[in-house]
Amino acid sequence: MTINAMSQDSLQSMPYWLAGPGARASTLPSYEVELAGFHRAFECELQALLRSLPLRPTMKVLDLACGDGFYTRRIADLLGRGGSVTGVDVNRAFLSCARAEARSQTGEAHLDFLEASFDALPFPDETFDFVWCAQNLFSLPSAHAVLRHVARVLRPGGVLAVLENDTMHQVVLPWPVALELSLRAAELKALWDESPDPEKYYIGRRLAAVLAAAQLDPIRTVTLAMDRQAPLGGPERDLLQAYLDGVEQRVAPYLDQAGLHELRQLSSPPPRSTCSSNRTSP
Repeated sequence: MTINAMSQDSLQSMPYWLAGPGARASTLPSYEVELAGFHRAFECELQALLRSLPLRPTMKVLDLACGDGFYTRRIADLLGRGGSVTGVDVNRAFLSCARAEARSQTGEAHLDFLEASFDALPFPDETFDFVWCAQNLFSLPSAHAVLRHVARVLRPGGVLAVLENDTMHQVVLPWPVALELSLRAAELKALWDESPDPEKYYIGRRLAAVLAAAQLDPIRTVTLAMDRQAPLGGPERDLLQAYLDGVEQRVAPYLDQAGLHELRQLSSPPPRSTCSSNRTSP
């Protein structure tokens, strides 16, 4: 994973227009289980990442495409009296979860959630000192369009921090080499068929260039590798299973039968047989 922090000092004036809000969803998206599993499995590392951000107690922060508010709540914990963080998302089910979880928030910063699309952010120009966007640019129609709208609400000298992963390296497993190569080729074919812009799923490797194209000055880039070794805990097992189920569903139409069989064998190995210890000596 790569996190890029950018300053708005050199942003030029950009035109802003209000487009019709994106489609509102009233149910949780299919990836919610895997995303929640990721947050549970790697909460310690993600907390440390947030603590490394250049946040100050009185900042006004925007969490763009905040989902269930996992990061929004934790950013609020890092701010003090006079600080505020606003989570924005188009998914009403996500926002309902976020608001429910926020009821137990005990920090001093103001915490709020709004339903809005990135292209119709209901804020005046130069509202926020800091904008956080985690694992969302790949899912939005255009990273360049998102950055234009972020630029409008970010004050001069403010900071945008982006956390993204690369689909190809989202989870690195010790696959057999031949299977991994055919699996990734099948995944790429699937993405080409389902999206007019399949390269957005690999934005992690292009993130610095995308941000530079928006005339954002780089502060620093950090690459994070979060390792787990067997035996895995419950959250890690749940995350891995959700990931494997999603991969199988995506590549099944594009992988040959031998490869699909091998993938299924590795994803759902048969239970070990147990031998009785009550053996009678001759």
